Amino acid sequence: MYKVGVFPGKFLPPHRGHLLQIINASTKCEMLYVVISDNTNTTKKICEESNIKIMDLKSRLKWLSIELQNFDHIKIVTLDETNIPEYPNGWDKWVDLLNKSIPTPFDITYDGIDVIFGGEEEYREMYKKYFPNAAYEVFDYNRTRYPISGTEIRKNPYKHWDYILGSVRSHFVKNILITGTESCGKTTLVKYLAKIYHTSWVEEVGRYYAERFLGGTEEVYTIEDFERITIQHREEEYKAIRTANKVNFIDTDATVTQYYLNLYLNENSDFIDKFIDSTRYDLVIMLKPTVKWVDDGMRYNSEQNLREQLHEKLKNMYLNKGFKILEIGGNYSDRLDEIIKIVDEMLDK
Repeated sequence: MYKVGVFPGKFLPPHRGHLLQIINASTKCEMLYVVISDNTNTTKKICEESNIKIMDLKSRLKWLSIELQNFDHIKIVTLDETNIPEYPNGWDKWVDLLNKSIPTPFDITYDGIDVIFGGEEEYREMYKKYFPNAAYEVFDYNRTRYPISGTEIRKNPYKHWDYILGSVRSHFVKNILITGTESCGKTTLVKYLAKIYHTSWVEEVGRYYAERFLGGTEEVYTIEDFERITIQHREEEYKAIRTANKVNFIDTDATVTQYYLNLYLNENSDFIDKFIDSTRYDLVIMLKPTVKWVDDGMRYNSEQNLREQLHEKLKNMYLNKGFKILEIGGNYSDRLDEIIKIVDEMLDK
């Protein structure tokens, strides 16, 4: 068994093939260091070319730390290669950074790196040159168990979803906000969509808040209550994203909470404003009040002209905050069919 091994890589993103390699390598060492190497400029370029959110170094460190947190003999460190020549140049400087990134273990005698693990044969000659006393092992070069690469995942993460680690999936989840005024069918539609796509969804926290915290008495609402709704809703979003299957459906957002605060208390909250983010959602669908108004005991604005006025008020709140909105009307069936088509096209791209 080796004393100290290193497994360097960019992990853009970490996938099941990486995890299998890391686990296999850890069985051969007293201490294995997984080294996440990063050039911020290159990473930005790679992600933008793939039309995906940037997978920065901190995110990759978090993802691998979550996956490997219960293994004391596996440590994760980072190596910032932004300021050295890009591969295949700058090997001497990269090796110096690698050596500096490995902390001296306290429970074993450290005489340098004993083995380097990798997934590519092309590095063998250079590792042999710069680490003459270290072995170089390539595991599962042909990717027999997990026939996948980071490049393939970046090109189409939804096609290769099963190969993406659980800790990483939230990075690729498409968050779709379904919004609108009262009695537009948001709640039922969001649940339908979540069932169809076998994924998570976020309920409108404000819909049940009075029943849960105010004894069912809406007349006692305060600004603080609306601010608490905002916080709780954001937390529910976070939970849903972590368990989502490619796409996550969200019933309303902080803009709607601000809208109801203004509607019922004639107030605005700077605190709620901080939660309104036009970049948070991949798609914002606003339902028009074109379905029958249904009295569920929590609604007040049944007159159609008023419904349309309030729709415009909420829409303008979104537009003023820089949101891009897709308005959808029609009956319940037409809406469902249209949104399914939109979501399918989004995932196919």
